[in-house]
Amino acid sequence: MKTGKYVLQVISRSAFRSTVIFILFFVITACLFGTGLFTENLKNGSQKLYGRSYADMMIVPEAYLDNTRDLLFKGKACSIMFKDDVMSRITDIEGTETVTPQLYMETLALSCCAEEGIQIVAFDPKTDFAVSQWSGSSHELNGYEALAGSGGNFSKGDTITLFGRDFTIAGILEETGMGYDNSIFIPYSAANEITASEQYKFMFGEKTGIVSMLLVKLEKDADISMVTKRMNEALEGTEAKVYPVDELSADLKSHIDLMSNLVGIVSACAVIIAVVSLFAMVTLTFRQRRRIAGSMLAAGCPRSRVLKYFAFEYLLLFAAGAAAGMVLICIILLPLHEQVKAALDMPYKLISPAGAFSLAARTLGIDLVMLAAAVSVTFAGILRTEPALLMEEQT
Repeated sequence: MKTGKYVLQVISRSAFRSTVIFILFFVITACLFGTGLFTENLKNGSQKLYGRSYADMMIVPEAYLDNTRDLLFKGKACSIMFKDDVMSRITDIEGTETVTPQLYMETLALSCCAEEGIQIVAFDPKTDFAVSQWSGSSHELNGYEALAGSGGNFSKGDTITLFGRDFTIAGILEETGMGYDNSIFIPYSAANEITASEQYKFMFGEKTGIVSMLLVKLEKDADISMVTKRMNEALEGTEAKVYPVDELSADLKSHIDLMSNLVGIVSACAVIIAVVSLFAMVTLTFRQRRRIAGSMLAAGCPRSRVLKYFAFEYLLLFAAGAAAGMVLICIILLPLHEQVKAALDMPYKLISPAGAFSLAARTLGIDLVMLAAAVSVTFAGILRTEPALLMEEQT
């Protein structure tokens, strides 16, 4: 009888035992792959906050530091404005490579706007190094053109009314994992028209060149502590203060690490229980089926074929359980991605397809090691025991 046909008959005849083994593989894979994907998404969402791929320092009004954190990390809309133009004070400080301004304006529940609570981010395309890294391609915004974050449910060509002006969505940004995903980005030229208009004097005082945050990128070998000191000295007397990105996001990083560790502990407990149960099930299965193995050997069936039957059976159940576990995790985490991100209140970004495949491969590798360790008990028992002894009744 062919191996596949025989194994399928064994699985169908021992439906309860096969179902239990399938569930164990399912639980192990779902826990390993699910927690791995969740923690990798957290790390992926926060990675641009550290190092120099995004910005080295942020300059914001000290009184609005919490609002800035909420905007960047949690996507909570707000309006922040400097009373002083501080950009000219720090652009020529030694060690500074690029300084770019951003202006944050929250839409109001008025007829002038599409809806309340949309975060508008004005940026300067000439000096920008932040928004451009998520644009996917070069976008030279003209007039009332805008870019939309990935979580805003906009499409290229859509129109949105902001402060009485119709903006056309010229492009959609790549997912950042941060609050920018729910923002609308407009050029400073359009923002200056809004802030200088008499209609919104109560908000912006008919001013232009208003700044909410300055993003600073340092030269490669610059000493960040020394540059921070020089900038704070230059900003003395203003409401602005310099915050290194690592310092600004330190609390966030500790929360991410804590959540990752807690999720990992829960997953480890579930995996340990499942692995112990798997070993127990394999051992029990061998005791129940040793007489069948002995009969096959006594009838002249080679040991290699008997081992092949056992191995193929477990591999088939393993493949089905592992596939089901990964599919379930994808069904849960992918469609509910935006909801999970909103519930976490911290950066959360899907890893790349290559990263997901790598994680899946590592998960399957761990599963296979567990399977090999478990079934080795069965294989060793068959190899060491004579057919006549295998056929004896066990008490």
